[in-house]
Amino acid sequence: MKVSEHSEFNPEYPEKYTWGRIDKITYSNLGSLLSNWIEHDIKTIDRNLVPGLRKALNLIAEKADI
Repeated sequence: MKVSEHSEFNPEYPEKYTWGRIDKITYSNLGSLLSNWIEHDIKTIDRNLVPGLRKALNLIAEKADI
């Protein structure tokens, strides 16, 4: 099953997903890293990175298996 098909995955807030469940370690690590960047950028005034990082997580969710 793809991450994007999982019932706990929300494409509007992909950073909330538990990325450690992914079979491939590189996707898992990348998902966790991007989630951390989103959480960091959300605390800033501009939040410039959030939309792009969420898009990146959604792209990973379409490819990664759990």
